[in-house]
Amino acid sequence: MVKLSKTGWNNVIIFAVMGFILVINLTNKKIFSADENLNNEHEIALIGPQNIILTLSINDIVAIERIGRTWRATPANISGQALAQMMMSWQQSMGEAMAQAPEVDRQFSLEVKLDIAGQEQPLALNFYATEQQLLIFNQTSKQWLVMPIAMYGQLFPQEIFAG
Repeated sequence: MVKLSKTGWNNVIIFAVMGFILVINLTNKKIFSADENLNNEHEIALIGPQNIILTLSINDIVAIERIGRTWRATPANISGQALAQMMMSWQQSMGEAMAQAPEVDRQFSLEVKLDIAGQEQPLALNFYATEQQLLIFNQTSKQWLVMPIAMYGQLFPQEIFAG
């Protein structure tokens, strides 16, 4: 048996516990990241959590702009927590890529333009709501995405069109 002082044994115990925690964290990350990749292979971020939205314009009627860490809507039909929640939905939304373009009536689309920090051109999206799903056409990448229709209410709360 190794003779160590009380401080020495304390250090041994501390390093053993830290090593055990490190091993658990590394194996846990490998297990969960593999599951996430299987579930989200076809999901594409609408904006992406790493991108910072500066402004959002809906049909050139509603404009939302970032003011520091908060948001301001013009016209001011929505504000505070409701507006922050709406913008969080935009930041975190994921859609599933569609193999082929759906048949939609282009006159019933909502046109959204987003200025993203660090990008020269705004991101232009067209939204089409059907009974079962929300269809999105990304004009920049020429790609179609589909989301559950419930996302419509999160991305476009009723308050923003009031008035």
